[in-house]
Amino acid sequence: MSAASVTNCSNVATWPDDRFEEVRNCLWCGTVAAEPLIECVEDWFFGAVPGEFSFGQCCGCSSLVLLKRPRPAHVGAAYAGYYTHGEPEAVPQLGFVQTIGRGLAQCYANRRFAGSTTLKDALGSAAFAPFRMRRREMDAVFRHLPGTPSQVLDYGCGNGDFLVRAAHLGHQVVGVDFDAEAVAFAVQRGLSVYEPATMPLAWFERRFDHITAAHVVEHVVDPIALLGDFHRWLKPGGHLFLEFPNAQAAGLAVHGRFWRGLEAPRHFSLPSEAGLRLALGEAGFAMVFVGHRIFARQFMDTQSCSAALAQGHVAGQARLPGPFSGPEMITCLARAL
Repeated sequence: MSAASVTNCSNVATWPDDRFEEVRNCLWCGTVAAEPLIECVEDWFFGAVPGEFSFGQCCGCSSLVLLKRPRPAHVGAAYAGYYTHGEPEAVPQLGFVQTIGRGLAQCYANRRFAGSTTLKDALGSAAFAPFRMRRREMDAVFRHLPGTPSQVLDYGCGNGDFLVRAAHLGHQVVGVDFDAEAVAFAVQRGLSVYEPATMPLAWFERRFDHITAAHVVEHVVDPIALLGDFHRWLKPGGHLFLEFPNAQAAGLAVHGRFWRGLEAPRHFSLPSEAGLRLALGEAGFAMVFVGHRIFARQFMDTQSCSAALAQGHVAGQARLPGPFSGPEMITCLARAL
């Protein structure tokens, strides 16, 4: 497909060329990427890297690939001003009905992800059961944790919020993150968290029952190699949970270069469901299911519209051609063979 429909690129400053490397192969199936699909993408959301970037669409699996990405020596600068990892999730003030709803949801989580047999959790879970969409969202929030206490690794754990949530359910948790400040904060919370350079790799081998990586694979140079690491670290039959923006999201057609899921130049690739299945199979996994975050569309639309309006463009008018009709975020669960 052509990016001809994307016009009015700005002539902005950029880093020197030697800070970037060109990419032409799909990171998910290895096929040579097609001509650029989306051009003139800027770092709208964090402003860490000046310049314009292009994404190509794989002619084999329809995944997206960033065609010019920061070299390893410079990629750290792309995260200047990125998400703060220093504070835990804030607990919002809730009304009476919301408090009841959250209580029922926690009962469901206790029963579903910790095997609770208490009468309170049984009754609360039963009351929560009719709300199918909310149950699916809770499954994604808790990343389909096992129903009994297990060894859990969160790769890309940030400040450890998910690890705390899993530990409260009785799971033995370990985290990995690239952000030294985030790791230090998580350790202060009493969590076992490592930077990649300090990971006890021999100890990780066949250690975990469940690995989660939420919004990680789109940031890495070689996602298939990372999936291979996950396979080695899982026990046979263990499960891997992934979450990431969808290369075929409906919002991409609407917002084009301002779509929140692109986030150049930190997102090196976005897999399609087809690309994901190919990569997981190559790494030794069998797909259990593919799902999505039900309530992600509102956030993605709001962020994308804000980016367009900030640049003086009419929001939501990209009309990018192609089969972009999927959910904004993909979640999946795979089993290690």
